[in-house]
Amino acid sequence: MLAATFALLATVFLAAGVRTPARARTSVTVARLSTMDSREAALSESGARPLWERLIHPVLASLAPRLRPRWAGLSERELRRAGIDPGRFGLGDLLAIKVVGAIAGAALVLGLATMTPGILILMPAVSFGCFLAPSIAVRRRRVARQRQMQRELPDLIGLLKAFVTAGIPMEQALHLISAQQSRCATGNLLADEIRQALSDYGLGLTIDRALDAMAQRVGLEELELLASALAQGKRQGAGMERILRDQETVVRLQQRNRAAAEASRVGNLLVGVLVLVYLPEFMVLIMVPLFYGIFLRAFS
Repeated sequence: MLAATFALLATVFLAAGVRTPARARTSVTVARLSTMDSREAALSESGARPLWERLIHPVLASLAPRLRPRWAGLSERELRRAGIDPGRFGLGDLLAIKVVGAIAGAALVLGLATMTPGILILMPAVSFGCFLAPSIAVRRRRVARQRQMQRELPDLIGLLKAFVTAGIPMEQALHLISAQQSRCATGNLLADEIRQALSDYGLGLTIDRALDAMAQRVGLEELELLASALAQGKRQGAGMERILRDQETVVRLQQRNRAAAEASRVGNLLVGVLVLVYLPEFMVLIMVPLFYGIFLRAFS
């Protein structure tokens, strides 16, 4: 229980560091910000943050430059794949959160030790758990993002195939798809990544290199295969419709295989739950009376 509490505390520090600003502002807010200089805009942005974040941020900002990023146990690529911009929140900031979380966990154990002295034995484990919690949170966030993109990829390829079949160029089709999917109430991570790839394309990269950079940034194998297939088809002059149809078949087959694997794991978990539920009842209602009767007949 204590370890879970301290891990939650360290994760709160991580959330404070990686908090991203709202995607869209109202017209009144934008108009007001346009009349401010850089100092006033920074003060306004700082004032909009919660109180607890304003208290934590100066501590992290002063501690991060004094730590070596290689101690964080992660790379900037993993931060990007978790949806964290290393320009706003780097490895030094992550390591600062880990150190602050470990110190906070140790301080909390010391505070509880005044009431229960024996709890001091848990201090190393709790501090180490709080130190690891931000890295675990980043990895879980990366895995969750990649799983969501895997669910979104088949629909994206299907829409892209439909637009290309209708004679729309791939660049325009990607723009239309990203604009359409970004209006979803739940959000669409692939649409955001496609918009960034189109921004790179607008800055001078070819669409093939922009898609390949997006696949490397996301770290999704299926997306890397799609980018490679599109680039190869463009070089060889092959039909994009056939390539997209084959890619959609492959991606949907992989999605079906992942669903089957998840279902098999759920079955194993259900077997474990049934054993834990029925085994104690079997022991109490059948085995205990049976051995008790054998004992009475043997020694009576």
